[in-house]
Amino acid sequence: MANNYKRFIQNQFEKAKSTASEFISSRSEEQEEGTIELNPQYYAQLKAIADMQHTTVQGIVNEIIVHYLANAPYETTPISVDQKEDNPLLYLDGICKL
Repeated sequence: MANNYKRFIQNQFEKAKSTASEFISSRSEEQEEGTIELNPQYYAQLKAIADMQHTTVQGIVNEIIVHYLANAPYETTPISVDQKEDNPLLYLDGICKL
């Protein structure tokens, strides 16, 4: 009887460890999705600037992205008639944009 109880506790402990391990690994995968790699040289330069400004590299990069998106050209290139004839869905896309 004691062995059965000991086995039961051992199985429950293994299940809890497995669940915790899956939870931790899925969490690290989620964090990796939002990360980007910087050239180490650029990172070092940004780190030096961030230290002088009492901020973080992430704060500087976010600011750069905001400025870029604010000034990015959103002009679409016009679609030629030949392209529309080759792909009729482009006509539909033009109609939808109107």
